[in-house]
Amino acid sequence: MSRARAKGKPRYAVVAQALTKDILSGRYPVGAALPTEHALCAQYEISRHTTREALRRLQMSGLVTRRAGVGTLVKSNRVSQRYLQVGDTVSDLYQYAQDMALQVLEAIDIETDADTAALLGCAKGQAWRKLRGVRLKDGVEMPVALIDAYIAHAYRGVLDDIEGGDLPIWSLIEARYDIVLEEVRQQITAVKLGQNDARKLASKEGDPALQITRHYQTKASEVYLIAINLYPAERFSYANTLQVERVDSFS
Repeated sequence: MSRARAKGKPRYAVVAQALTKDILSGRYPVGAALPTEHALCAQYEISRHTTREALRRLQMSGLVTRRAGVGTLVKSNRVSQRYLQVGDTVSDLYQYAQDMALQVLEAIDIETDADTAALLGCAKGQAWRKLRGVRLKDGVEMPVALIDAYIAHAYRGVLDDIEGGDLPIWSLIEARYDIVLEEVRQQITAVKLGQNDARKLASKEGDPALQITRHYQTKASEVYLIAINLYPAERFSYANTLQVERVDSFS
């Protein structure tokens, strides 16, 4: 048995990565069937739910197709340019950072004007270190995302640790300055790409995109990082699971 383990990675991601390598290496050629869910559960010592999530990630990558009564068949030995981000907890943001390389395009000091303050939800005249970069996935030429990260001025030294690493910016700030993330506020908006952003993403002006804005703050409610991520719609999906809250009734 090969138990699915990897520091900082959910089990489904570890299994999906292992199966992806098997497909790309030719162990499972196009048209071949992957092991059954039951066999994968036994091989990796994981639950049925974890197995299905791993297979779903393969399906979203364009590698397999799933058919009732037939099983999971290898559809392609090339990974689709579309990226699926699965997010239920803050730890899932680690997985995203490990899947993506960050290429820094520029970093400048700014003070927020009225428009930028409204965009970030902060006070006018506040000092930030603004980083602009693109997120790239291994084996995919076009960027998956354009990111504008606004780092609180007191923590701007973290730029020395960012490029080439596989940890999220918020985590690097934690490690360098000994602060603890308490809450992430996230907002997802449908937008159209402007001319400049479209050029950096190798897209067309007016193409649909998802804008995901995250505010990272400490227990003392200090916002130390604001990240605005822009994803061309055809290259990115975001999935999470909503749990039903049951309320017991008493007579």
